[in-house]
Amino acid sequence: MIERLSDIQNEKDKKLVVLLQDLIKIPSWVPQEPKSARLTQNENGVVDFLEDWIKSNTNLEVERQKLEGGRFNLIASKGKPDLIFLGHTDTVAPSEGAPYDQLAAEIHNGKIWGRGSADMKSGIAAMIQALSLTPETENVWAMFYADEEYDFLGMKALVKDYGELKPKLIVSSDGSDLSIGHGCRGLIEFRAQIKGTTGHAAKGNGLNAIEEVFHSLENLRTFLDKFNHPVMGASSINLAYLIGGQEKSINKSYRKDGRLKMVGQEGNVIPDIAEFVIDIRPSSPELTVDKIISELESCVKKNGCLVKDVKVRHQLGAWYTDVSDIEKYSKLASEATKSKTVSFEKPGESGYLDLQMYWDKVGRPPSLMFGGGDGKTAHKPDENIEVKKLIKERDFFQKILQKQIK
Repeated sequence: MIERLSDIQNEKDKKLVVLLQDLIKIPSWVPQEPKSARLTQNENGVVDFLEDWIKSNTNLEVERQKLEGGRFNLIASKGKPDLIFLGHTDTVAPSEGAPYDQLAAEIHNGKIWGRGSADMKSGIAAMIQALSLTPETENVWAMFYADEEYDFLGMKALVKDYGELKPKLIVSSDGSDLSIGHGCRGLIEFRAQIKGTTGHAAKGNGLNAIEEVFHSLENLRTFLDKFNHPVMGASSINLAYLIGGQEKSINKSYRKDGRLKMVGQEGNVIPDIAEFVIDIRPSSPELTVDKIISELESCVKKNGCLVKDVKVRHQLGAWYTDVSDIEKYSKLASEATKSKTVSFEKPGESGYLDLQMYWDKVGRPPSLMFGGGDGKTAHKPDENIEVKKLIKERDFFQKILQKQIK
C-alpha cells in the first residue's frame, strides 16, 4: 500500500504524483460573492504553473487567451490540431467535513486526497506528463480552459476564437473511474410568458393563460418524442417555475426587467397572464432551442393565445460519439489499464458536459472523455484518486499520443 511518496519506486510515476500534488495545492475555485473576489481568487495560479511547466518540460508552443475579468485560457500547440486535449483549470470550493486538508494533497491508503484530485487536476497532470514523455508526437494541441464549474467562460472563448479548427479527435480528461465517456444530454432552459384573455370564470368568456401553459407543456412532451436518441433515450422536460393570474397595470404586475411580480388572484376572474421556466435535457444533437420555441409558439397560437418575452438562459445541445468511431481508443484504454475491456459510461445518464460546445462548433469529430478519479467523490469532501489509477490514466493518454506518430 502506498502511504508516502517514497513508496513509489518508478521515478516517472513519482514525478506524476508530485505534479498532481503541486496542482492540488494551488487554490483554483471562484467565489460567487462578492463578484470583486473573482478578480483575485480564481484559477490563474494554475494557469501560471501550467505555462511554466509546459515550457520547461515539453516542446509545445504556449500562448494565453485572455478572458473577461483578467482570467485566462492556456493553449499549448505543436503543428496542426489533428488531436486536441481538453482540460479545465478551475475547481469547486473546498467542502466542510473533509477527512484531510483539501489543499494539502496528502497520500493515504494508496490515494491522493484533495480538491481537484478527481475533478480534474489529475487529468491535467496525466495529460501534460504524457505530452512531455512523447516529444516526437506531431500535430497535437492541448487547451486548458477556465470557469467550467460555473459559467463556461473559458469554453465559450475557445468556441469563439478557435472554432475554425478541424480536429480529427478530441480527448477530454474530465472523466472518471477509468471508463470512457462518449456523450451527454444537453441543457436548454428558457423563461417565457403566455398572454391569454381575461373574463368571467362563470361565463367562460376568456382564454386561460395558466391552463395554456399546461396544455403547451403536454404538446412539447409529444414533440420531444420525435427526437428520441437510440442510445441516450428520451429527452426530459421540467416545468420549474410558474406564476399566473390576472394582469394588473405594468407598474403593479411587472418588474423593470419585464418579469411578473404580482398578479390578481381572484377566483372568479380568468387569468390572462402566466410566466414559466422550462428546463429540457435534449438527448439528440438535432433538438435545438429554436425548434422547441417555434413548436411552443405554434401550439399556443392555435389556441388563441400568445407567447411573449422569451428569455433563453441555456441553449446547449447534446453530444454523442458512436462507440464504433472510438473503438480503437477503447483498445488502447484496455492496454493502459491492463483490463480485458474498458467500460463505456451511459451517456443518457450524464449531466451536461461542456465538451459538447467545442465538439459541435468544430464539426462533430470523434470525441471521448477519460479520467481516473473516483467519480463518486467529485465535488465532495472525500474527493480522491488512487495513485495506480492516476498512472493508468497517464499511460492511456501517452498511448493516444504514440498513435499520432507516423
